[in-house]
Amino acid sequence: MEMINKPDILSAIEKEGFTPKKRGKHYLMNCCFHEEKNPSCILDIDRQRFYCFGCGATGDSITFIQKLHGLTFREALQYLNIQDPIKIDSQQQKKRSLVKAFREWESSFKKELTDYYRDFHATTRHLQTMDEVEEYAKDFHLMPVVEMYLDILTDGNDEDKYNLMKRTYDNGKF
Repeated sequence: MEMINKPDILSAIEKEGFTPKKRGKHYLMNCCFHEEKNPSCILDIDRQRFYCFGCGATGDSITFIQKLHGLTFREALQYLNIQDPIKIDSQQQKKRSLVKAFREWESSFKKELTDYYRDFHATTRHLQTMDEVEEYAKDFHLMPVVEMYLDILTDGNDEDKYNLMKRTYDNGKF
């Protein structure tokens, strides 16, 4: 994916008619996004960012133009005469959506297992008789599997997690 060649923050702001004053290695100016008497907007030239201590407005040169003129990102690119970045092809979009779905499954399954583990221990902590324990026999046998799955989801690599996902779908969860 192609990077956007952003204009220099100081140049972009000066082109809009503002005159920031140099103070040390930064520039200061009155913020144009709220009323103020003293400069509270700082331009960090090294990082190519602006930040207003008064209203919290922050961003780069494109964000500044967006906020100043109420433009969308694409409109700000046009305003600054910046070529739109190359579109992501369908193969990349498919890969991104698969990765997103995988991460959602990973998060959801980990939450489900964690809830099961916590509920199991909260419930079985107060068992006193063998009859009560026998009611949870299946759950007691599942705990090593739950713990192994949680270990994979917490410390495993993506291949291990993917294999776990395939195994749980093939077997209908744990």
